[in-house]
Amino acid sequence: MVGVLAIAVVAGCTTTSEGAPVPATTVETTSSGSAPSTSSDQELPFAGAPKVDDPLDTTRFQQDPCLALTPEQAEDLTFPPEGKPRAMPLGKACEWSNPGNTGGVTVHFMDRYPYGLSAEYQANEEGKYAYFDVLPPIEGYPAVATDIVDDRDGGRCTVVVGVSDEITFEVPISLSLENIGKKDPCQIATMVAGMALETMKNG
Repeated sequence: MVGVLAIAVVAGCTTTSEGAPVPATTVETTSSGSAPSTSSDQELPFAGAPKVDDPLDTTRFQQDPCLALTPEQAEDLTFPPEGKPRAMPLGKACEWSNPGNTGGVTVHFMDRYPYGLSAEYQANEEGKYAYFDVLPPIEGYPAVATDIVDDRDGGRCTVVVGVSDEITFEVPISLSLENIGKKDPCQIATMVAGMALETMKNG
């Protein structure tokens, strides 16, 4: 499984010019670009979002998202073993990048806005997304592929996973120039999200 993911994600990273890696962490809040309007007394889930039947305790990873991929997983993906922490408005994030393969991927927890996938579904209802695709569960957890700009043809996609009714994490990823049009960036982001979930399940 890891070998397949390694091949995919080596292909699944981004640049805007030769040799200049562009991290996937350009998403500064949710993939909608802003926290959708919600009422604090709304019962979760809402807006058509699925209920998370088996919530996963991700507290440790919310505090340090760089733990979401083990050093072995990162190296299997041809990244340095340690990711770089990033501070984001809706929660902490970690980025893995490698100038050698012009790649980068991010795991970003959005726990400062604790509305889970309901926030994503409501943002979609409000017309904030250019695309919104409900995915099959990843490691048993509901997920969507979505963004405010549809650049899938350009090799970019963000997958958002609900680990509880309140907490989500997103995985933005981009394809290298040579793989744009050859690889599906949403499939790659889904694979990386699955790897992160496997790590989180192991504690």
